[in-house]
Amino acid sequence: MEQKHPEIEEGNPLEPTIGEQLRLADFNNKLERLDRAELLEIAKLLAKQALVTQPSAIRFLAREAAQNLVNPATSERWMENAKKISAALKDELQGEE
Repeated sequence: MEQKHPEIEEGNPLEPTIGEQLRLADFNNKLERLDRAELLEIAKLLAKQALVTQPSAIRFLAREAAQNLVNPATSERWMENAKKISAALKDELQGEE
């Protein structure tokens, strides 16, 4: 059985949820109180995520999805790769703090 996001009943799963929009509004409110140096640091982190990390993750997931359609027996390899990526991203985020 497919689990659904608790805020999504039907429709387009790409639509932002109420919770996501509230988190964005909260983030924007917090940005209003930051100084220039803090804003610059956040802008650099968001740019890295949007221009480097996210596109590479999408390419990886698209390739894995295509391979899984051809050979469903590769799900174990996918999980191993997902764990490696998760660990790498966590290490990278901790290194930037």
